[in-house]
Amino acid sequence: MKQFMMVFYVVFFSTGFMGGAALLLLNVRVRSRMLKPLLAFQLLFLVGTGLILVYFAQIENSAGNTLVEVALPAIIMAINTAVWITVIVMVRLIAPSSRRRYGVPLIAQVFAVLVIVKSLANVVVISVATPDVARDAWHLGSHIFTALAMASFGIVLRGPVTRKEPVALHPLFKAYGALAIVFAPAGLVEYAVQAAGIPWLPYLSLDHFLYLSWNIVSMSAAMHLLRPAKESATVLSSVPEERIRALGLSAREVEMAVMIGRGLTNKEIATQLFISPATVRTHIYNLYQKVGAGSRVELLNMLRD
Repeated sequence: MKQFMMVFYVVFFSTGFMGGAALLLLNVRVRSRMLKPLLAFQLLFLVGTGLILVYFAQIENSAGNTLVEVALPAIIMAINTAVWITVIVMVRLIAPSSRRRYGVPLIAQVFAVLVIVKSLANVVVISVATPDVARDAWHLGSHIFTALAMASFGIVLRGPVTRKEPVALHPLFKAYGALAIVFAPAGLVEYAVQAAGIPWLPYLSLDHFLYLSWNIVSMSAAMHLLRPAKESATVLSSVPEERIRALGLSAREVEMAVMIGRGLTNKEIATQLFISPATVRTHIYNLYQKVGAGSRVELLNMLRD
């Protein structure tokens, strides 16, 4: 069991750093206001989890150790607060301005604030002698608030996105949203397992699997957006200059023609150029009109002549 836990956490922290590196690469490649908060969210979660592991590993032998008993919990609480502040920032950045002040985005922000207040109030609850029943009810309520906050955050990520965010990142946001919704009840599940007295792996939380999945999604998005195009499938590598002048093609239309020649779909073209599929359709329609083509095959044949 000890070897399993060691391997798990080697993978856990390795993917954490790789996921952060992937977001950094995306931030260089894509102009997005969401990537910096996402990176902050990821790194805060990584540091917070590491400190929690240190705390539980040392707490049994730390009687009288102020650093372990007081300082570490305070730092962990501060990091948890920062995580949920980052969530609020992301909700405000990604939701269209017309939806920020009502509906799910507003609910997500309210629950995030409640989680922050709960986290700060934990200091009082832990330090004050309270009956076990009251403490159990407090912990259950905390898990419920956290689950609702995470679920509503996931719904926001999967909902309408502001036009200021590039279309190429929309699948990444939706994947994050799906993970947030799936893992929202993780704390409640763990609470139920502990309440039932079912044995559980020490120092292992379902949140860790959320973080692993989050990192995999980050790395997959970076690899997808940064991978080179497959030149082997190219049917039209360039448009002859005489054809460009004769047809009066713009630089964007020539770019569209070459991408069509590479076999890319409208969605793939939109992803690579960081424009919407609707804009791609407009450019392609104008290209068809100028060339007088009725299909992609006809278009490519006429541009090669």
